[in-house]
Amino acid sequence: MSASALGAIEPLDWFPKQFQPGDMDSTGGDRLLGRTELSPLEILIRETAQNSWDARRDGRKSTYGLHLRRIDWRMRADLARLLPDNEPVPAGGLPDNPYVLEIYDRGTTGLNGPVTLRPVLGDNPRNFQDLILKVGVPRDDGKGGGTYGLGKTASYAFSQRGTVVYWTRCFNEQGVLEHRLIASAFRDSYVEAGVQFTGRHWWGVRDGDTILPLIGDAAEALGSRLFARGYEDDETGTSMLIVDPDLTRESLGATDDEEDPVLDLATQATTFAAKARSAIRVHLWPKLITLPDTDEPPMELLLEIDNSRQRLIDAEIGTLALWGAGLNAIRAHRARTDASIKTPQGFPVHVVPITRYQQTLGHLAFVQRFQALERTAEHDDLDPTRNPAISRIALMRGQPELIVATVDWIAQTPLEGLEWLAVYKSADDWDAVYARTEPPAHDSWIASSGGEEGLVVKATRTKIISAIREALYPEPAVIQPAQERVRTGALSRRLGALLPTPHEPRTDTGLGPPDRGDRRSRASARIRRIEASPPRLIATYEDGRQRQSVGFVVQGGPAQSLVRISVSVVGDEGVHEPLDVDELEVQWIGADASSPSTAVAANGVPVVVQFTGTARRALRIDLSAEDVDGDH
Repeated sequence: MSASALGAIEPLDWFPKQFQPGDMDSTGGDRLLGRTELSPLEILIRETAQNSWDARRDGRKSTYGLHLRRIDWRMRADLARLLPDNEPVPAGGLPDNPYVLEIYDRGTTGLNGPVTLRPVLGDNPRNFQDLILKVGVPRDDGKGGGTYGLGKTASYAFSQRGTVVYWTRCFNEQGVLEHRLIASAFRDSYVEAGVQFTGRHWWGVRDGDTILPLIGDAAEALGSRLFARGYEDDETGTSMLIVDPDLTRESLGATDDEEDPVLDLATQATTFAAKARSAIRVHLWPKLITLPDTDEPPMELLLEIDNSRQRLIDAEIGTLALWGAGLNAIRAHRARTDASIKTPQGFPVHVVPITRYQQTLGHLAFVQRFQALERTAEHDDLDPTRNPAISRIALMRGQPELIVATVDWIAQTPLEGLEWLAVYKSADDWDAVYARTEPPAHDSWIASSGGEEGLVVKATRTKIISAIREALYPEPAVIQPAQERVRTGALSRRLGALLPTPHEPRTDTGLGPPDRGDRRSRASARIRRIEASPPRLIATYEDGRQRQSVGFVVQGGPAQSLVRISVSVVGDEGVHEPLDVDELEVQWIGADASSPSTAVAANGVPVVVQFTGTARRALRIDLSAEDVDGDH
């Protein structure tokens, strides 16, 4: 049935939910499902795209799209008539020239399964129940990227009326293609005639004490009238229409140094286009990367503004090509192909396994960058050197291939002229473990999750840090005194003490090195070095942390040196994880502190540095010296 054949729209039946024992106020859904630093628009795009990816059909390439469009007075009147409500505190009328945001997928299963809450056995589909009738249905088997939880409430939260219309085409339980249409809302709870209502609403076909969707030809005709994207041939999928989307600064994630996006409708649409494009690129870029030996990405991503298609990949691909090289190197490695993945500049991408107890947790790909050889793209939102919201290490689970987060676990500045990126992709067998450490927004792996899962995340972080440092930050060789003709930079005296030694009385001051006599040669005197005593235990606190001290003397070199201390926890297989200097409570005695981790020490003068180490962990203490002006 065509949209024009529908005639005048008849109101759908309104079904507000009364409170029953155990029910939750609809405004509490967001609090129950967690908080995140992401903007509402980013949450919306991440979660709806992840749910679309999870729902893809076998053998079909799936499509995910967003379309922001302004509706005319006819459709505005249709929506007002279609979705009546009689609650005492209504959401308010639509503005004169409202926008709607249409989010859709195709090549997916659609909202199949029963349209009521009757039990579903085994692995039979229940997508309609999970998305329309329930609050949060987590999926922690690792195979999927999202849940029908935070992602669902995100769509309602993005509507200033809290209202979303759903139109799906799926195979019903008899294997027949079927259209279904229903509307739903999350609003404030209220009381009417002495009855408490949760704030959850549905509009469809009322059947006693429940609500059903419009089904069949009537659903198809109404969906075709309200939605810009229809269904072709045997297409299946889901479309949602977010009524009166929230296009304010806070909702779009605009920063203070950007122009206010709420001045007028045109500015709102322009700002939404820029922010939505960036969110797709930053969070969904793996779906833009063609698979090795193919010309097709795993998923088609589309963005439209008032029927105008927006480009997601610039003519100058920029940093996306580097991220893609890292991902494809891991894909090729796991497929055991002979393909050699290189960056656009021709540099090979290296892949190393990240292991724990001889089990492979995932794979890490190093992508080295020589920026002098790159053709940089203007406003490259995927370049960590240009976009402070992006870090150099991208984390993703193996099967969904969706970005969990980018992290900056390496605090060191890259070597001059050499930048880098890294992609970590967990092994498929470990996806479920990582998934259980994720918050509802799926935007981090939480090491403090506890149990085996938390230990896996800690090991992953430690091994990634170690692998990157070994590959990209080689430690300088220690030059022996006899090599007097070699000019040296910052020399480090590595103190690999696993446990501090108890304080014992000494006949000397305890601040300097042991007496080595006067046998030093002139050559050795010209070379800067640090002579340090083993760490000493000063005190043990109630929480198990230990206060320790290290005495040292800088010998050779200029009159003054900048001494730096770093303390690491020694983990599996000797891999060390740096501790935050702010947690060390560093105190310098006999030297002038220039920062918590550095101090200016005079040549030949005994110095003591005190710090507090983490509880019950083996520590590694590193001291290095360099010129005060920073020239090694």
